Formats: sequence, structure tokens, C-alpha cells
Amino acid sequence: MFDLVIKNGTVVSPSSNVHCDVAIRDGKVAALGTFDASEAKRTIDAGGKYLMPGVIEAHMHCMAPFQGCLGANTFYQQSVSGVFGGVTMFMDFANVFQGKSVMEAVKERRAEMEESAIDFSIHGKFVKSPAELVEKEIPELAAYGVPTFKCFMTYKKEGVMIDEETLIKVFEKAKEVGGLPMLHCEDNTMAEDAIEKVKRTGDLSWVNFAKTKPVQCEAAAFERACRLAEYVGTAILVVHTTNDEALNAARKAHKKGQAVYVETGPHYLTLFEDNYKKENGYLYLCSPPLRTPKDAEDIWRGMQDGTISVTGSDDCTYDVNEKAAFLEKTADGKYIQDFTKVVNGMSGLEIRLPILLSEGVNKGRLSINQVCALTSTNIAKIYGCFPQKGLIAPGSDADIVIVDMEKELTLSKDVLHNNISYCLHDGFKIKGYPVMTISKGNVILEDGVFKGKKGAGEFIRRKIDHKYLEKHSLE
Repeated sequence: MFDLVIKNGTVVSPSSNVHCDVAIRDGKVAALGTFDASEAKRTIDAGGKYLMPGVIEAHMHCMAPFQGCLGANTFYQQSVSGVFGGVTMFMDFANVFQGKSVMEAVKERRAEMEESAIDFSIHGKFVKSPAELVEKEIPELAAYGVPTFKCFMTYKKEGVMIDEETLIKVFEKAKEVGGLPMLHCEDNTMAEDAIEKVKRTGDLSWVNFAKTKPVQCEAAAFERACRLAEYVGTAILVVHTTNDEALNAARKAHKKGQAVYVETGPHYLTLFEDNYKKENGYLYLCSPPLRTPKDAEDIWRGMQDGTISVTGSDDCTYDVNEKAAFLEKTADGKYIQDFTKVVNGMSGLEIRLPILLSEGVNKGRLSINQVCALTSTNIAKIYGCFPQKGLIAPGSDADIVIVDMEKELTLSKDVLHNNISYCLHDGFKIKGYPVMTISKGNVILEDGVFKGKKGAGEFIRRKIDHKYLEKHSLE
């Protein structure tokens, strides 16, 4: 007897769409085929709909301290929001500060994430770290099931940037233990110089924020990261990529056979720098900044040709009270524009899959198979939880999102569940949306109602297959 059978749907993988039933037992996919309703405790009719592997979010920032602000969501609230967007597993970053043990920070983060309703994992983070810490803790992290570590190539004045001598040590140790560095690529020299030039003008308006982090700033750091990775012979993943100059650096690395993986996010596909002209433009401040529609089309092409392997929301949700916490007001109550005082970040966890379905599949930019790879399968492979996650196949966790490609809605703060009082995509029309989310065989979203349980998520220990680290290949 199966616990659940999903009938009449189309099962999606990166390489195929198969019309078949899915049988689930003890939280795992038990079989694919044709089954009778009498063989299951419950049967779901998914006729006309697609069954995709649950979305994996590998890039978000929840309860992330920034200038005294902590964000709008707890990890439980974050998991609820994710479930409405088809997310069945997420990963966050350990809160690491200069001189702090990364291993200790990972364990602290794990304790905070235990309240999640969905499965979770953690990334380490190396900031201005001494060489002995890198040498000691990267092997410990990999053994703990955390083989991914973030490094920043900017934010020197904030004490977050890792110097290149230490970055090479991270690369070397990651290569030794089967780890994967995740890089925030912005050239610190360019960024600091641009900020100082803007400060001298006295015009710190939202529009000028984007000018302090131009395309060249991102592309220069991206290219240098590829060079350093080539020198060491390690794989890297570059997060939140926004433009074709950076993608061309990745293409050049791919031609050499380098394992350089690239991520982008939904906001760079749908929100543009003209939003900084708005009075509430501070709500759109994120790093790297929003770009142009032309850059967005380049990013779509990067996903089409495989240069971009994964997507992540880079969700960092702050409500207005935190985004504007340090801004001063004029006598008539308007904010005095000063981008240096704005907490950076925006939400996106819940809308990543819907945007890719609507703007990608239904507008002919991507196939549903490419979206499957970009939101789940490739992430599971690169981050080391495949085939437990990222696939609907016998033996895999029964993490499934049922998608109705005809469902239409308009985004607003009342539609979403991210615990903030505004929506940057307000009025954005979506066609193609998750209608049911299943985690380890349990239906946790049905008929628009969350049915999950606080604390039901489990910590997932990850180990990356060496074949994904040796060259750029996701076969």
C-alpha cells in the first residue's frame, strides 16, 4: 500500500516530460508508472498539470544582522513563504564575523533553522579569516555536510572582504576536500572609488547607488575570480550575476573546461534601475544593483545557452521600518535620499519559480525542463544533495511541486506571504503557478492553505560529486 499516488500528471526532469503516475511511500518516491486508486491511502488527480521536483533555494538571507536590523521573517515564517512558491528545501549562510569560528557559526545557524517546516542546509562563510582558520575548518565543515562557503570580493571597509591571499587558500582547501566556494563578485577598488566620487558631489540619491556598482565593477571581479580558480584548479560558483560582460568571462572559462557555475535571480529579470528614480526607490536597493532591460535579456540568453546553471532569490526581506531605519526626513515627512544609510536587500523566495514559469516558459524564453534544472536539479547536483533532492525518481525524497501552467494571478502584498507591508512586483501579472507543494510525501500546501508543521524540516548533510567539481558539466 502506498501512502500517496499522484495520477494523470506530467513528470518533469531536465531532459524529459513523462505522463505517468507517481507513487509515494515513507516520504520517498516509490515508483513511477500506472497505479490504481485502491493501491494508495490517498490519491491526487493532477490531470493537465506538471509535477516538478521541489524548488531548492540555495541563496537567501534570513535573520541576517545588518546594521542592527534582523529582517522581517523567522526561519519558520520564511519556510511558509517558500512553500507557497514551491520551495521544499532552503539553505542559508552562517553569520560569521571577523575572528569567529565558522564551524561554530554553522552550528548556531543550524539551531536557528530547526524551526523550519521544510528541509534545510547551511553554507559557511569566510570573511577576513586567518589562514589557520581556513586550514582547520574547511575540512571540518565538509565532514559536517557543509561543503560550500561564501567569500566576498568587496566590502573591505565593512571588514567582510576576503583578501586574495586568503581566497587562494580557501580555493586550495576547498579543492582538497571536495568543497565549492561561492563568490560575491564586485571589484572593491572600483566600488570604493565610485562611492567616494559620489560622496564628493553631495548627491547620495537612490539613482546614484547604481552608479557606484557599474557592470564593469562586477565583471572585473568575476574575471579575476575565474583566473584565480584556474590557477588553483578549483570549482567556483558566482552568485547573483547581472550582465553579459560577467557571463562572457564565464563562457571563456567554460571553453577551457573550468568548473565555473553561475547564478542569477528573478529581480534581475523583472525589475530595472528606473525604479531608483521613484521616491520609494530605497526599497529596491540591493547588491549588485538592478540593471537595464537589455541586461535582463542577456541574462535570459545566459540561461538559454547554459552559461547560467542555477537561479537563487538572494531573498533578504526587510520591511519598511528596517529599510528606512537610518534615513532622516524633511519637514514635510519625505525621506532625505542617502543610499549609504539604507539596509540592502529584497524579497524573492516565493516568486522565483512563478516568474520563471510565467516570463520564461509561457513567453517562450525557456522550456519547463530548463526551469526544472535552474530551480532544482542543477542546484541539487552542484550543492551536493542529488539525487536525494532535485529529481522525481524512485528512491528520491518525495519533494514535489504541482504546477498549473494556466493559472493566472497578479502579484501584490496580499497575495504573498513574506511578512512585509509592500510588494516590489505589485501589479505584475503571472501565468503559471504552483498549486500544491509536497514535502517528503506530506502535502504542505493545498487549495491555497499551508498545512505544514513547524520543525518538520531536517538538516540535510551534503557531499558534492567530484565530477561536478572537475569540469563544468551537469550530466
